[in-house]
Amino acid sequence: SMVTGVQTCALPILATVGKDASERQKVDAVYRHVIRSTRYVGLEFGIHGYKPYKTTDVYARRFGDCKDKASLLKVMLSEIGVNAHLVLVRTRDQGEIGATPASLSAFNHAIVYVPKYDLYLDGTSEWSGADELPAGDQGASVLIIQDGKGGRFTQIPISAPKDNETRLKEVVQLSADGSADVRHDMWLQGAGASSWRARFQSQDEQLEVLTKQVGGQLQGTVVSEVKFEAIEDPLSPVKLQQRLSVPGWAKQSGGAGAGKLSFRVNGRESSLVRRFAPMAKRDHDLVLTVPTQKTRQMEYQLPKGYEFSRLPESREVQSKHGRFRLSVEKAKDGARVSTEFELRSYRIPAADYKEFREFLRQVDAAMEQSFEMGEAQ
Repeated sequence: SMVTGVQTCALPILATVGKDASERQKVDAVYRHVIRSTRYVGLEFGIHGYKPYKTTDVYARRFGDCKDKASLLKVMLSEIGVNAHLVLVRTRDQGEIGATPASLSAFNHAIVYVPKYDLYLDGTSEWSGADELPAGDQGASVLIIQDGKGGRFTQIPISAPKDNETRLKEVVQLSADGSADVRHDMWLQGAGASSWRARFQSQDEQLEVLTKQVGGQLQGTVVSEVKFEAIEDPLSPVKLQQRLSVPGWAKQSGGAGAGKLSFRVNGRESSLVRRFAPMAKRDHDLVLTVPTQKTRQMEYQLPKGYEFSRLPESREVQSKHGRFRLSVEKAKDGARVSTEFELRSYRIPAADYKEFREFLRQVDAAMEQSFEMGEAQ
């Protein structure tokens, strides 16, 4: 039903997207307004531990808990003619429940569902885009409250790898002393994007935070330039351009005085087994976050008078839970490398764990291959 005092707030929001905006763009604009203009604060005294505050109060004071923000989002969407339902959620970390729970206390969260677009919107995720549902909501058991039609018990789908995509592009100018100047571009969308947006809102701290982050992988790295595009907008993919100076990209190889330098496929250690599957065996399923997809394009530029004496082999690794492809091509002044890595599953059954761990080991082995370069003969 209409809530007096809230309907007028939708008009200036729609003005921000223009008169020719599609309905879906208007939905995104309303969602962005709710997550950015109302803070998440849980004041759940008495009956308000279960019952939302009036949406007029939530809108006026600019804060509320999950059910307050969900109610406000639902009402504002109705004001622009978009039907939406409140959704009671048992977040994934709480485990699944049966289709007929004995009490609503089994649910610990509230969000919104827009049936026309099969879209779940979490008003508390203040740095997630409208298509970037937090991992904790995905796969959750939910009860969709359909006005006048009762509830519908279901499960939120898990997103596809392409929905959680990272694209990297690097140009690496190598020097004869093993150091490298790197131009690094990143494009990121999906469940992992919100943490990047939240972490890099302060422009004054971006250089320091990135230097610490990259330095953990490439020791001694100095980040000299950082540029984020629209990092404050949760509806835009995370786009980063940075310039790095890496003192030890390549190391001496072939013994003292050999004059050879070597470096791994992408200049750093590959640690997928250690990251995802460090245990030799498991008695229970391995639960990851969400399926992901990561691509990297690298261009290596050799120092003047140098050539490659060894290149890594191109490889492909397939698994029912993921896939990997490495392509290495020699170029006129260096080499081009491309990698594709996809995790298709968010849950690895215990019976599949050994096979999954072997898949990751083979990917690590492919990425641990090395280039070797030296002065041209």
